[in-house]
Amino acid sequence: MSKLMPLSASELKFLVKRSVEGLGFSPGDQLSAGIKAAAAFQLGLANSKLLNNALDALNGGVSAPLLISSNDDEVLFDAQGQSALVQVELALGFALSKAAPKLRIKRVVAAAFAVPSLMTWLTQPLSCSLAQQCYALYFTHQSGAQRCVLIAADGQLLGLYQPLQKVVAADELLLCMGQADIDGVLITDGADLLGWRERCLDQGILLESDLFDRLQLMMQSSFVPETKRSRAGAGPG
Repeated sequence: MSKLMPLSASELKFLVKRSVEGLGFSPGDQLSAGIKAAAAFQLGLANSKLLNNALDALNGGVSAPLLISSNDDEVLFDAQGQSALVQVELALGFALSKAAPKLRIKRVVAAAFAVPSLMTWLTQPLSCSLAQQCYALYFTHQSGAQRCVLIAADGQLLGLYQPLQKVVAADELLLCMGQADIDGVLITDGADLLGWRERCLDQGILLESDLFDRLQLMMQSSFVPETKRSRAGAGPG
């Protein structure tokens, strides 16, 4: 069994960002991947297994989720097997701008990494009054169980639930706007989730050493080979 090693959120963010860079993703994808990974670990929504799965699914050939349909009731996207570490915010932003009651993303891997993206989006000013409601984000936990994160209109976490019935498939994400009452069991309230984040700030994030080695290896691909030209341009400024 791989041993656990503590990292700060900044260290994990840097490792994931540079690893995604090495796969050829855009600077925006690189940064968002690092932020989402660190935030999901801090909130207890991700572990080394989930991050490994997310890294396995990264596909530089996919540029964005495909819009399948959009109507007054639901917006449907196909992530084409892409990891939620990247590009998922494109679908979230589209649905929020339309104030769609439901957003469903099919064929997405490690959907829990979408939670920090939604929290970030909701902290931005929204012009539509319909959007000033609670948001319920459903996904499948790495254990295979259903989960729902309830988020306030200002991006604050309200709680983590286990739905009583199956709501999404294993590779699916569902966002429901205005659903304040969750048909499920409360696992952790918002205060405890934020408390977990505070503990991570003090004690660090625990990452399996094998995953740490993998991230370091992936990161090497982002480094520019040293040449006379690169040395000539090195230095301050």
